[in-house]
Amino acid sequence: MLFVESLVGIILIICGLLVKKYPNLIAGYNTMSETEKKKINIERLSNYMHNSLIIIGALSIIISVILFFLDVKETYRLMINTGIILIGLMIMIFKGNSNAFRN
Repeated sequence: MLFVESLVGIILIICGLLVKKYPNLIAGYNTMSETEKKKINIERLSNYMHNSLIIIGALSIIISVILFFLDVKETYRLMINTGIILIGLMIMIFKGNSNAFRN
């Protein structure tokens, strides 16, 4: 189970690296018209999503390893890890949709 939890964290880190290089991977940005895209500061938004995804992925891996060595049951580890990922992604999405990244 530790492998799966670590794999999810690694996938989040890879997504963070890809979002920085390819900002069209951001949901909704790739379907915007050119005039709407000019209203978004894509450099700041992609940098924010890059940092957020890497932090969430790294935190997920670190917490999973710590809980594994503390002999916490798998179901509790899974619930804690899922909570960390969901809360982190919700915060990232809500802040990403705010006016902070508009020109």
